[in-house]
Amino acid sequence: MSRGPELFGSYSPGTSLLHRVPLWAKGLGILAVTLAVVLSPAWPVPAALTASLLVAGSAAGVGARAWWQGLAPALPVLVLLAGYHVLTSGPAQAADVVLTVLVFLVLTRVLLHTTPLAELLDGVVRLCSPVRLIGADPERIGLAVSLMLRSIPFIVGAVGELRDAVRARGLRPDPVRLVTPAVIATVAYAERTGEALAARGFD
Repeated sequence: MSRGPELFGSYSPGTSLLHRVPLWAKGLGILAVTLAVVLSPAWPVPAALTASLLVAGSAAGVGARAWWQGLAPALPVLVLLAGYHVLTSGPAQAADVVLTVLVFLVLTRVLLHTTPLAELLDGVVRLCSPVRLIGADPERIGLAVSLMLRSIPFIVGAVGELRDAVRARGLRPDPVRLVTPAVIATVAYAERTGEALAARGFD
């Protein structure tokens, strides 16, 4: 799948400030961004945060092509959200909703670009360690996050390749007709993942 891994991006070694910042400090930064967005009265706050994160990510080595590859798949959804909220709540509310989604898309790209996935998952496991008190396993939560980060790009990549295959045959991609092969590919991927987990002792 050529497009899937580009959705969230992947770790790229570097020496930028964001690469050197420890994971706990990045966690505090994510918390601060989340609170700022949740408590913001209007769209200028997420707009400023998006701009700041774009600058910070670019300084850490995220290029224009990587930004486009990560954000382009979300554009149809953002356009639909904007249109719906313009009609129901007005342009200001539409801008607030779209920019809020955009903030976290950009934040995810920057985080994964500057943080090794293994380190990130270890941090998730440590953060979830209190769930042991109720009988849950934080390792499984970390595994679930890992599977999510891999599965969503795979599904996006599968749909993109199906769309390209239809266009290569001179046909117009029909979202309805793409559903069935996309579901088949997704189920096959889930079965392969389940078999791999079972072989490693996960039930």
